[in-house]
Amino acid sequence: MQRDRVLLVDDEGAILRLLAVQLEEAGFATVPASSGEEARRRLREAGPSAVVLDLNLPDVPGRVLLDEFRRGAPDLPVIVLTGEDGIPVAVECMRLGAFDYLLKPHDSARLVGTVRNALEQSRLRHRLADVGRRAAAERGFGTLVGASDSMARALALLRKAADSEVPVLLEGESGTGKEVAARAIHAEGARRVGPFVAVNCGAIPEGLVESVLFGHEKGAFTGATSTHHGVFAQADAGTLFLDEIGDLRLDLQVRLLRALQEGEIVPLGGRAPRTVDVRVLAATHRNLREEVARGRFREDLYYRLAVFPVRLPPLRDRGGDVLLLSDLFLREFSARHRRPPRPLSPDARAAVERYGWPGNVRELQNVLERACLLEEGASISLASLPDELMEVVLDARGTSGGGAGAGGGPPPAEAPGPLPAAAAAAAPVGPVEPLEDVERRHLLRALESSGWRVREAARVLGISRATLYRKIERFGFAPPAGP
Repeated sequence: MQRDRVLLVDDEGAILRLLAVQLEEAGFATVPASSGEEARRRLREAGPSAVVLDLNLPDVPGRVLLDEFRRGAPDLPVIVLTGEDGIPVAVECMRLGAFDYLLKPHDSARLVGTVRNALEQSRLRHRLADVGRRAAAERGFGTLVGASDSMARALALLRKAADSEVPVLLEGESGTGKEVAARAIHAEGARRVGPFVAVNCGAIPEGLVESVLFGHEKGAFTGATSTHHGVFAQADAGTLFLDEIGDLRLDLQVRLLRALQEGEIVPLGGRAPRTVDVRVLAATHRNLREEVARGRFREDLYYRLAVFPVRLPPLRDRGGDVLLLSDLFLREFSARHRRPPRPLSPDARAAVERYGWPGNVRELQNVLERACLLEEGASISLASLPDELMEVVLDARGTSGGGAGAGGGPPPAEAPGPLPAAAAAAAPVGPVEPLEDVERRHLLRALESSGWRVREAARVLGISRATLYRKIERFGFAPPAGP
């Protein structure tokens, strides 16, 4: 089996030989370079899997070389080796994209471990890229990806919608990707060369809705100092996406219906109608059938818009899609923020899979981008996720099986308070325990006395649930298993 090659760059021969011996004993092949120019040549010739780079080189500053390597080969992990200590050096190395940095004299075990971690994360990044390409090629539509049955049905409908010119009504909860779907329909359809114009009907100030949609002539109202082309005119020969169409006023629904039926608009203050060639895609999180029944949405407009309805499923109904999307988003955010690729830890994967995601894909994106920025370990840990996701895992631990974690455990008990002053003075002085051991025992006693109800234990301890969750993960606590 071919060994991974590591490019070693250092102008000190003794250090170069030491690095080579240590890494070759660990099973790697090494490629030495004693200058910046030689490192550039070796990089082109040898195609290494990783680089160990000294910052102080005689001909080319190591920082310049690091920046060149990261720009030319963004997937190549570079480990900086330097005698310069201090936070500014570390920050600069990370800013330039170094995987990690080691101080001279370096520790052999840490060097080998860091190289192995770098190579493993590089391989993971390539696997995620393959998953993304495969998913996009086999199941995706535009940037929409999904392997679940519910999403596969929606994607099949969206592909058919792209092949037509009929109006499409995209339905689904907020955050399910309705605008992403609309953009994909436009990009994959015959109007792809025309403009795509999106407007949120619920976000337009009430007095400006008509002007935004149909435009106005100069002098049409106070403040109309020039002619304005509305979104229908802007989308001529292209696609108009009307988001949150259910929020449109009834009187404007009449004008919208006429524009759809006749293909004509009349700007505010105008007299002659203007012909427009626009394909309309609409979206709503409301149930428009119920809105029609309640008299809040015109039935004729509904049927005009819903020629081809497509419902995008919520994330909670998409099964394993949440983990597929998580892997793809983490890869995207790692590249965007120049962070090492980090997979979800087993606990974090369990939390992501079990959480209900009321904000759907948009919420998942926000949570993972924050975690990508917060995490400093080798994988995204539970501690880097919001409290509500941590609760999902720890509550599941506390209710699985019987034992103290199941309902019906012992009643909550207050944590022991401090000893009275007289008793404390009379107590014999024994060996002093490490503070961490005292904290571990105290936390465990509070959890057990509360029946592993995290909310109650946090209240007794006088700390937030988030803090207690992080301590539980840190100490590796778990409720006792049932019989």
